Amino acid sequence: MRTSVKILAVLGTLSLIWAAVPVTANATVAKDKILWTQSFNEKAGTMVSNKIFSYDTGNGMGWGNNEQEYYTNKAANISSDGKGNLVIKAIKLNPDNPKDQSITNWCGACVFSSAKVTTRGKLGFKYGSLSARIQIPTGTGMWPAFWLLGVPRKTCDGWPSCGEIDIMEARGSDPFHSVSTLHGPGYSGGGGLTHYFSAGDIPNNNGDIPLSDGFHIYRVDWLPNSIKFYVDNQLVGGETKTTVSPNSWVFNAEFYLILNLATGGDFDGGALDDTIQSASLKIDWLKYTTFKGQGTLIKH
Repeated sequence: MRTSVKILAVLGTLSLIWAAVPVTANATVAKDKILWTQSFNEKAGTMVSNKIFSYDTGNGMGWGNNEQEYYTNKAANISSDGKGNLVIKAIKLNPDNPKDQSITNWCGACVFSSAKVTTRGKLGFKYGSLSARIQIPTGTGMWPAFWLLGVPRKTCDGWPSCGEIDIMEARGSDPFHSVSTLHGPGYSGGGGLTHYFSAGDIPNNNGDIPLSDGFHIYRVDWLPNSIKFYVDNQLVGGETKTTVSPNSWVFNAEFYLILNLATGGDFDGGALDDTIQSASLKIDWLKYTTFKGQGTLIKH
């Protein structure tokens, strides 16, 4: 009789524990929150919101990379296409066209007009998950980029000391690969910490379908002392404070977003196919969420 009572007591205790486990597990699962999204469903020709983006214009004397574009704030170079996308379009400049001569008469190195927008001074990001659904262009010298720059602060005054997070760059001469890179003091420019993604890493793609053939989701998951890059949920690579050591980890701070389509420059080996009349970088949407409970959208 006593044995039966003990067995029943043990079974009862186990039942209570078993019943409690799922409740406890569910209670500790943190759901990430959407902090900001941006879509581009306006009518064709609509410019980006000046509440979110600012234009970097001019040629920037090659922007430090021997680039050969002139950035404008014209709808022809950056606007919604009426099909749900923001299009950044590089357009071949014609020195004989009076409309282009305001650029070509003084910028002999400028082969294309294009566009570059940033959220600097308007929106900042610190940790979390930032992604974009993008279709990249093809053609030698085309250089699309979805990236972040560190905001100058007491411990740094610019590039590379404030850091750069290249979520996606691509070489127009190689539309089968994209590049994700971290730049900081001691690991910048050609010495950046770079990770490569191949189209063949996408399920059902044997490597014969270039990334430029369609849209793909490029993403960074960013935590204190850790950054990882993804394409279509496939891990590209990442770095931590430990792997960057003995150099400084400069990414535990506010960064701002940049979207642009450069042409020419060192990234694609200095080559530029000047027979290209136009090329387009298309952005379907941008999304910023918390990641493992981390993530802050900073409004200025």
